[in-house]
Amino acid sequence: MSECEITREVEEMMQKFDKSGDGNITFDEAVKRLRETGSKDPLRAASSMFIALDKDKNGIIELKEVEVHKAELGAKKLQKAINNLCNNFLKDYDTNGDGSISWDEACDFVNKNNPDAIAPLLIVENFFCELDKDNDKVITKKEIKEYYSKYNSLPAQ
Repeated sequence: MSECEITREVEEMMQKFDKSGDGNITFDEAVKRLRETGSKDPLRAASSMFIALDKDKNGIIELKEVEVHKAELGAKKLQKAINNLCNNFLKDYDTNGDGSISWDEACDFVNKNNPDAIAPLLIVENFFCELDKDNDKVITKKEIKEYYSKYNSLPAQ
């Protein structure tokens, strides 16, 4: 989710809940809005909302708290996607199931899936040059995550 999308969604939420127009959401405003939308238990829903969003526990949800929460959710979704990519990547290459990709496994994969490749060793060499940061001829799950994270501006976890 881009910063513009987060800002737009946050502004829409604030307009719906912030009846006083002061840029903050009080507990009473949240309960009132949740009642208006037909919540079965607006007090419980508002309490959950404040637990999740009111990080400084001052009884007010501020615009910045909502923005940070939305950004954190986006980062978590992206990290989950990176983990899925990493697992799928390993599933394709890691034939012995040890959680890493050896030089031989990569060569086998390239030869099996690209039988007409003119320079299969060059393909593997480029692959390892990009991902094998410690040059040990083994690509670990951590190195794969770092590779994907680098292109998504996220720290590898």
